[in-house]
Amino acid sequence: MNSFILISNNIFIAFEIIFFNILGLFGNVNILLLTYFKPQLRSKTSYLQCALSISHVFCLLFELPNAVFLFTGMQLKRNVCFPAISIYIFFICAQAVIMLMLVVDLFMIVFFTTLYMRVHNLLYAATLLCLPLLYSAFTVAWGFVKMDDEVILFCNPPIGLHPIVSRWWSMSNVAINTVTIALFIFLIGIFHHRGRKERSDTRKLMKRLKVSVVVFVFSWYMCTLGVDLFAALGLTGSALAILQSNMVFFALLCYTQPFYVILWRSSEYRMAFVELWSHFNWFKDSQPKQWLERTAKVHTVVSTYDISRT
Repeated sequence: MNSFILISNNIFIAFEIIFFNILGLFGNVNILLLTYFKPQLRSKTSYLQCALSISHVFCLLFELPNAVFLFTGMQLKRNVCFPAISIYIFFICAQAVIMLMLVVDLFMIVFFTTLYMRVHNLLYAATLLCLPLLYSAFTVAWGFVKMDDEVILFCNPPIGLHPIVSRWWSMSNVAINTVTIALFIFLIGIFHHRGRKERSDTRKLMKRLKVSVVVFVFSWYMCTLGVDLFAALGLTGSALAILQSNMVFFALLCYTQPFYVILWRSSEYRMAFVELWSHFNWFKDSQPKQWLERTAKVHTVVSTYDISRT
């Protein structure tokens, strides 16, 4: 393939990685800080969200070495690349299943409210995080078993994994994502059927999760679907590597979006964010602060997340 096209593609992807790292790290770290410093935001759902943010932080940071490789044009063997990104692959697998667990969490709120209220927050979150951990550990372990010394064009999960394991990873992710969407569509149907009978705090959580799932469909789902589709079409060599690597745009969007969706949909989080950052003089009179305060409503009602408190 034309070396100019390959180099241009590498530089473009590298700039994408750097740009989304700045936005994504700021957002995910803020979710963790707000949950830590604002006790009213702590709940079963928020703990799951924190687990998702931690996964996204690792995913973003591990994309940075890939940007360096793209800038320098270095090529590695799979048995050098895979160990270097194995932690990244662990968290990239975990975050997909955690997204499913957030939808399962809403399912539990709607259908098993009494049981949901009785279980301790941390115990509940730890239980739901078992599946992401098992799936991630299995994928990484299989990656080490099948690792070979083939020279690869890019050091990223679709290429760093052995083709057999990579195919499993992409297909299983598509399956997990499809279950996530199907379960969420089912919940939307239930909410429309029940109408105003549903608790107001649950409806607020549903509205916020709607946006997250829509963005999820057009980010992570598109990423894994694209990776799997290009392989299913029979593409090979540099053409397959370039097309699969460009799916990183959707992955980066997925790692970056949660905080900005929450900030947009939750006036409580907006006010908490303003309070947290108002300690810095440069933020006090800034335009973002004024906009956040204007759009945030004064809360005199129960928090969206209070339903999951114990």
